[in-house]
Amino acid sequence: MLRRRPRQSGYTLIEALVVLAIIGIVAAISIPSLRRARMRAAMLEVVRTFEQAAAVSRITAIKRGNNVCLRVLADGNLQHVTNFRAWIDANGNEIEDAGDELINEWRIRNASEWSFEESPNPRLMKVLNSGGGGTARGIVYQPNGMAVSAVTGQAGVGEGAFEFFVWYDARKWNTFRISVFGGAGTVQVQMFNPANSQYDNNFAYWEYY
Repeated sequence: MLRRRPRQSGYTLIEALVVLAIIGIVAAISIPSLRRARMRAAMLEVVRTFEQAAAVSRITAIKRGNNVCLRVLADGNLQHVTNFRAWIDANGNEIEDAGDELINEWRIRNASEWSFEESPNPRLMKVLNSGGGGTARGIVYQPNGMAVSAVTGQAGVGEGAFEFFVWYDARKWNTFRISVFGGAGTVQVQMFNPANSQYDNNFAYWEYY
């Protein structure tokens, strides 16, 4: 009596090609979306990191009853920034001396991807220790919670601002402007709208490479 051979399981060549084609289509659709999502998330993370640094610096100045300096830029030129650094300025010289207490250092992930620049407007960010030849830009939070953020401002007056964009493709203007107002030290974040070359509060003007 003849026995039937059991049917061999597995994919035929055509079935395998179909599966590979489907995988290729899914990858072609999803990989660009993931790249775009990663870029948006990374940029917003840098913005939130600065907002946290500003908030902690102000609260510490109030709680400790002393000036707190928050360094944002090494100078006013276009540059990569690896961290935002805040310390208690015990002697009020706006320099991080050896005896000054470090509050925190907020590091920026993938720092080489971002470029920071002092905003090109009349309200330039404060130069820390300008009288002593300092070049670093930043903010001085006072014990009453007020901020000195502009190069020509006093506590409660003026505004300091800087902006940054995606460095690895300068043709795409994914740019945020962060402004720190004197007085309460309010932080305002706006995104560049290439349609009218202005900034507003709508974070919807993403351009991709």
